Formats: sequence, C-alpha cells, structure tokens
Amino acid sequence: MSKDVLQLRRLLSVIAGGFLGTIARYLLSLAIQGMLGNSWPFDILTINITGAFLIALLTTFADAAIFIGPKRRLFFNVGFLGAYTTFSSLALGSVNLLAGQQLWPALLYIVCSLLGGILAVLLGQYCAIVVIARMQQSGATTASPSLAVPEERKLMLDPEVSTTSLHEEERTF
Repeated sequence: MSKDVLQLRRLLSVIAGGFLGTIARYLLSLAIQGMLGNSWPFDILTINITGAFLIALLTTFADAAIFIGPKRRLFFNVGFLGAYTTFSSLALGSVNLLAGQQLWPALLYIVCSLLGGILAVLLGQYCAIVVIARMQQSGATTASPSLAVPEERKLMLDPEVSTTSLHEEERTF
C-alpha cells in the first residue's frame, strides 16, 4: 500500500471518528440536560469523565496490541474521543459558574472534573489490564498488559508476562 493511500486512510479514520464523537457528545449532553437541567454542567462533567475512562481503556488495549490497531486508535482516540471530550467546555462551564457568582460550585466542578478524569483514566487502565490478563490466562492472547503502562505502574502487573511487538503499521482496520 502506498504511503499516500495509508495517510488518506488514517485521515478518513480520524474524520469518521470525529463525526461520530461529535454526535455522541451532542446527544448525551441533551439527554443529561433533559434529566438534570443545565444549572450546573453535569453534562460536560459526565462526558469528560467517561471520555477519560474510554481513552485510558482503549489506549491500554492498543498498547498491548489487543483489539485496536493503529487505524482504530486514530479512529477512537484522536477522532471519536477528541470530538467527544473537550477542555474548552470545561473552561467555559467554570467561567459561567464564576460569572454567576457561584464560586463554590465552580471550584467543585473544576475539582470533580480533574480528579474524576484522573480516577477515570486509572480505572480505565485497570479494567483493560484485568481483561488482558484474563485473556492471557485463558490463552486467547499472548499480549502483555505490562506494555500498556509506564514502568512506575508495573507493580499492578504480573512480572512474568511476555511482550509482543507494538509496531504493526499495516494492521487492518
């Protein structure tokens, strides 16, 4: 496959993911606002925390070469989740609360967003590692969950797990 065709496929993957991520974000935002109102940015908080969970889960799978190849990673992480989550909405929600003289709700929103996002990433990584380890125990894969996390977090993992190559550029979508 030529380099130009490969680049075009990558670009189309990001575009398709972004299109679907934008729609998912919009529909979920409408649903949450319909249930909880829009006096506090519950919709943005929910979207950003679920997005943080999903990006960690999918990245961990991709790093261990499970389920997600390079094109799927572009589709999900850059396209879908890039459009689904947004820091600018977090900032706008915070400013809107502050403009309405709601200091404590604004601070609570900022803290919940940041800590919730970090906890969601850790939970997403943990869930993926558990799935990979169970797949490995059942013989469904030889991929290593230890590939998915930095050195400092390898204490969570079995040190005797084998490694696989992460560089499968031509993996099919």
